[in-house]
Amino acid sequence: MTKVFSKGLLSLGALLIISFASSTAFADGIVFVEPNHSKLVPPLAALNLQHHGSNTTETGGVRFNGSRDVAFGDISAGPHQHTIPFMDLGTSATSLQILLNINEANGQNRSPLTINSLVLSAYDSAGNTVFSTNLANGPITLDQIRGGQGANADYAFGLDAEAAARLQAALAVNPNLRLGLEASLSNVQGGPERFSFGGSARNEPVPEPATM
Repeated sequence: MTKVFSKGLLSLGALLIISFASSTAFADGIVFVEPNHSKLVPPLAALNLQHHGSNTTETGGVRFNGSRDVAFGDISAGPHQHTIPFMDLGTSATSLQILLNINEANGQNRSPLTINSLVLSAYDSAGNTVFSTNLANGPITLDQIRGGQGANADYAFGLDAEAAARLQAALAVNPNLRLGLEASLSNVQGGPERFSFGGSARNEPVPEPATM
């Protein structure tokens, strides 16, 4: 009986090891850095989301399929949905920033907006996803600054050290990767919300997430 029990434990342990080894989940992610009122020149627009009808949520994204960008979900009208070649940013993974401009049409009723999910992906020339990371410690609720639409940004996000290291390793293999975004937001009242890519002022690691 003892031998049978021991063999059972060994089998269970082996299954657990295989399960953990085959998992593609990572403990890193996208972190909130700071309120950011910078004006980007030029603005590298990546994704505009705008809800439809009476919905108070908006979800969508843009990815690369090997020949063109594919936008999906609650995207706004206009040519604002792009994957961005990383080389166009002229920066390292540690200084990459995802910038958000909130532009809700709700007058002076500036109710907070919540980011439920935010996913950054990198695609090779064939459209394969070679890197992906999610919003860490989400959801995140943000006040509406109403700093204006266009080339302005209200908030900045970046990669923590682990995610930046993974992206940098992928870029070392293929520097021609394209970046795409997916996001889901709630408590929206008009929009659009614009996500853009940029770089921090200095080539330095992204700090720990700030206290909201």
